[in-house]
Amino acid sequence: MKKLIMILVLLAANTATDASASGIWEACNGCSDSQVLRRAIRAVPVDTPGQFEVYMMDFERVDLRKYSVKTFYDSRERSYLTAARPVAVESHIEHEFVQGVHAIKRDITTLAVGKPIPEEVTKSAFDIVHNTLLQRRVSDYINEHLSFWETIGAPVSVPLMAFGKIVDLNFVISVTFSDGSTAKLALTGLEGTLTAIRYTFELVEGSARDADGNLIPSNSTEAAPYVGVFSSQILADEMANFIIRWYSEGGAQVQCRSEVTSGGVTVTCKRR
Repeated sequence: MKKLIMILVLLAANTATDASASGIWEACNGCSDSQVLRRAIRAVPVDTPGQFEVYMMDFERVDLRKYSVKTFYDSRERSYLTAARPVAVESHIEHEFVQGVHAIKRDITTLAVGKPIPEEVTKSAFDIVHNTLLQRRVSDYINEHLSFWETIGAPVSVPLMAFGKIVDLNFVISVTFSDGSTAKLALTGLEGTLTAIRYTFELVEGSARDADGNLIPSNSTEAAPYVGVFSSQILADEMANFIIRWYSEGGAQVQCRSEVTSGGVTVTCKRR
């Protein structure tokens, strides 16, 4: 029989939480009261009798709610029913959540305008477009200059992976390399242990630019046809060589030519 889910907001106190139940953490950013309630109910295991504590995080509003969700089998309906009621969030958990979210946002904001990447890490955005190892090296460097965990300490009451759900807010930071090229990195999560917590960043596809602001192609579609205007022949040659090296494999040969114009040096690439 098709499962019937009944959503109830209980006004009276319910029985004590099952000792074996553990907290469930979910995010619902900018959600209405009814949306948060429905998300809390969907967070519990399907067709599993028991009582669960569900913490609903709103990173956008920096708000934390808690629900007591009970799932039970109703013999008359011959299906599992689910009831939920809001309960008070423990003060120490709420404090840690609010502190953590504000600290993460503060850290990311300090990097949003452009973090300089030293040459010893990697000298150019060209280097990281097709190299995940160098992307990781840049991510590691950024981690070394974020103060979040040193400022408030590692999370104790809020699970580390719960904070990781803040990636839903789509944080993006800009980095600038020693050759003047730039790229954008997106916060994709948190990893590690309570004693070694790190942010993880990944290159935003299509965000790499050379020192003149020209797109550094990250795929064959962007590489040909391609047109860019450069301030010098050196920069023009660098782009042309990059495109030919990465996107002229097999039968998909790419030909690039440069021409001095009134605006600089124009590079045009196309498939043969």
